[in-house]
Parts: sequence; structure tokens; C-alpha cells
Amino acid sequence: MTNSGFDRESTLELLKFSDDLPSLPDRFVKIQKVAQDPDSGTQDLARVIRSDQATTAMILKCANSPAYNPTRTPIGELSIAIARIGSRETVHIATAMSLMYGMILPTGMVNIRSFWVHAFGVAIVCEELARAVDPAEQQCSHERSFMAGLLHDIGRAALGMRVDFSYFERESGHLHQDALIQFEENFYGVNHAEAGMELLRLWLFPDDIFTAVGEHHNPDCTHFLGCLCYQANVFCHTHLPERTGFDAVAKTLKQTMADQPFDLSIFIT
Repeated sequence: MTNSGFDRESTLELLKFSDDLPSLPDRFVKIQKVAQDPDSGTQDLARVIRSDQATTAMILKCANSPAYNPTRTPIGELSIAIARIGSRETVHIATAMSLMYGMILPTGMVNIRSFWVHAFGVAIVCEELARAVDPAEQQCSHERSFMAGLLHDIGRAALGMRVDFSYFERESGHLHQDALIQFEENFYGVNHAEAGMELLRLWLFPDDIFTAVGEHHNPDCTHFLGCLCYQANVFCHTHLPERTGFDAVAKTLKQTMADQPFDLSIFIT
């Protein structure tokens, strides 16, 4: 028994065997289906995205931002915005937004946005690192790297939705890195990396993704995706301002990575 009243066994029981296990949002599933269909095009992607006002607005905001619109030519059509940004970047933004608005967390919108902006940032850095280490995708799919990064903290959501509705209002909602892990293990008997790994296993995600989530706080990790997530997580906690908007995350992090390049040898075994 921990000093909080939560013990490891009861926490794992709530995570594993609940009848109302949280599910992936429908829009997330639909976006992934379109993204993985080689016969799908811009119009198919637009059809899924335009059903959600917030995601549509974010795609248009990004397309009209200086990063994608150096000539300052405004556009208001979603299909044109997707063409300007590119399908891959659009899928990334839409996927992150579908999780942010589709998973009901017991906390305020500011905390939710901050939580998912960090996840989105880690996803971007993971994919950029994967592309730098292995441009030909021989070692690891770049898309899997992005997904592992996006879901690396999903265990925090799981603890907040299934174990303790006050999770984000406690110290656990504001701590990071080793301090967060220590608090969770003392308070819940389980840390969010382990909780996330269990949730993704129940959602039938590939082994390498849920293993990466479970290892993303391990500095000695030898698992490639886990190593990417660990380094990307540290990088984002150091270089991504907490109030950064979704539309500025990619530009901010890619510029910082260009200015402060990683030693890629740490990812090559």
C-alpha cells in the first residue's frame, strides 16, 4: 500500500479490467484509415477533417501562417490548405487534434491543450530524428515514430480518466521527468509510462509502440523507438515553451533542432 491509499494492484486492476475502458476517438480512427489507404487523396482527408470545426480551423490557421504562406496569400478552402501544408503534416495535426478533443480528460482546457501540445511536439521530434537516423525507413517507420511520440504520455490520461479524476489537479499534473515518475510510483504504485504501455496493449497497438511508451523515461533504453521518445521528451521539456500553440510547434522545434543538432550516434546500435 502506498501512502496515498492507492496500491499497485488496485491501480493496475482499474487500468486493465474496467468495463468502461476509454477508447480511441472515432475521428482518430477515421483519420488513420484514410492516411493508411494508398487510394485516398486530399478530398478524402478533407471529408474526415471538415466534420470537426476546431481541426478545420487549425489546418486553415497553419496554412495561412508565415511558415506555409510566405507570400501572405490568404486561403479559406480546406482542400487548398491541405495541399499547401501537405498531406503528411495535415494528418499529423488532425491526429493530434482528434486526441485532444476526443479524449475527455477531467481537467481544464488550458491543461488539456498544454498536455497535447507537448505530446505533439515530442511526436514531431521523434519523426525528425527517425528521418535523420534512417532516411530509407529500414530500421523504423517514420510514421510509427510520430505515433509513439504522440502517445508517449497517454498513461497520464489513463491515470486521470480511470484511476484518479484529480490526477491533473495534484502534483502529478504539474511535475515532469523524474519528479513525476517518483510521485506517481509513491502515490499510485504505477507510473504513467507503465500505465500507457498497458493501455496501448489493450488497444492492440504494435509491440514496438507500446514498448516505446513504456520506456520513454529510461535513459538507458536500447529499444530504438523508446530511445527516440526519451530524447524527444527531454528536448521538448527543455526547448518547447509551455504556451506554444499547435500552429507554431513544428516550426519552433525544427528550427531549434537545426540550431542545436542531436548526436545521432546515440540512436545507432
